[in-house]
Amino acid sequence: MASVAKFRSTGEQPTARRQKSAVEAPEATPTTPADEAITCPVCGGTNPPDAVFCGNTGCRKALGNFQYVLEALRAEAQWHHVLADRVTALIGKPHCVAAHVLWLVAWVALNTGVFAFVRSFDEYPFFLLVTILAIETLLITIFVLISNIRQSTHADKRAECDYEVSVQTYREITKMSAMMQKLVERLER
Repeated sequence: MASVAKFRSTGEQPTARRQKSAVEAPEATPTTPADEAITCPVCGGTNPPDAVFCGNTGCRKALGNFQYVLEALRAEAQWHHVLADRVTALIGKPHCVAAHVLWLVAWVALNTGVFAFVRSFDEYPFFLLVTILAIETLLITIFVLISNIRQSTHADKRAECDYEVSVQTYREITKMSAMMQKLVERLER
C-alpha cells in the first residue's frame, strides 16, 4: 500500500523489480520464536508474544511486520493537521461546552450590570460578543473540516489496505484450491 500511495502522490512509475506490499508479511525470522516476548522497536518495552500493539500507554506502536495505517497517517501529518485534530478533540468534550456556557453567562452578567463594581464594556446587543463568537465559529469550522478530511484519508487508506489483503487472500486461496485439486486428481489415479 505504501508503494502504491507513493506512486500516486509522486507520479513515479513502479520499477520492474517486485516491491513488497504493505500488507505482505516478510518471511518469518528464525530469531523470533512464536512463544518469545516481542520487544517494541520504539520504546524497548517487552510485550507478550500475541501482542499487536505495544503495551506502553505512551508508545502504542504497532508490532506487526508492516506499517500500521494510523502510523503512516501520523508520519505524513503536517502541523496544521495535528493542530486541527487536537482542537477538534478538545471542542468535542463536555467540559468545553460547560466552559462556553459559563463564559457566555459571565459575559452577559458583567455587561448587563449584575455586578455593580464592574463597568460594562459591551452594551446590549453585545456586538463584541457576537463578533468573537463568529470568529470562533469560523475557526472551529475550519478545524473540523481539516480533521474530517484527514479522517476520510485514513478511511481511504484502510479501505485500500483491506482491498489489498482481500486480493492477496483470494489469490492464495485460488492457488491452494488448484493445489488441492491436483492432489485429489493424483490420489484418484
